[in-house]
Amino acid sequence: MKRLTILLLFAMFAVRAFAQKDSLAFDENNKYIYYQVVAQQGTAADSLFSRAVFFFDKGYPQVSLKTTGVTKAADARSINATGSFLVSKKSLVTSHEDGSVSFTMHVDVKEGKYRYWLTDFVFNPYQRDRYNNYVSVPGIYIPLEKPEGKIDKKDLVGYLDGVLLGSRKIGAKLKEFMLKNPPLQKKPEVKKISTKDW
Repeated sequence: MKRLTILLLFAMFAVRAFAQKDSLAFDENNKYIYYQVVAQQGTAADSLFSRAVFFFDKGYPQVSLKTTGVTKAADARSINATGSFLVSKKSLVTSHEDGSVSFTMHVDVKEGKYRYWLTDFVFNPYQRDRYNNYVSVPGIYIPLEKPEGKIDKKDLVGYLDGVLLGSRKIGAKLKEFMLKNPPLQKKPEVKKISTKDW
């Protein structure tokens, strides 16, 4: 019986430790961050960089993920972007968009590996307008690290779960794009026109 109890406790801690590897954490600036390092052995940094650029061009529409900066130097290859996703509160019967969370995303590339993180999560609440549609409340932007008095604890937990889910989706799509080469761009054929005959 003691062995069974010890095995169950060990299994519980192992599952919890595994689950914590893929979760939100705090960075050195005390901001929430979703951070991942992915090894891709045998892949050149230039190839990984072109795949990351392709991800930002084609993986998401410009509305939800917009590139803000690209650095391609001999020792540093990185891409910065801003984006947002919707978060919702679930009730017993329905769920609706309760707001949007904006974020910044950063991708760094090296030989055989890359890393990415999402941070600077800022919540913008939604409210019903006169047409019964949920729309953004202008002028209210709440950093998720400082919700005191602005967001209930129960709602904050739901929003952080939504942030984690949205971050995982973006990360999964990035990994998908980083595994395949972008399609080669076909050069359009240039017509030849003879100026002698007219």
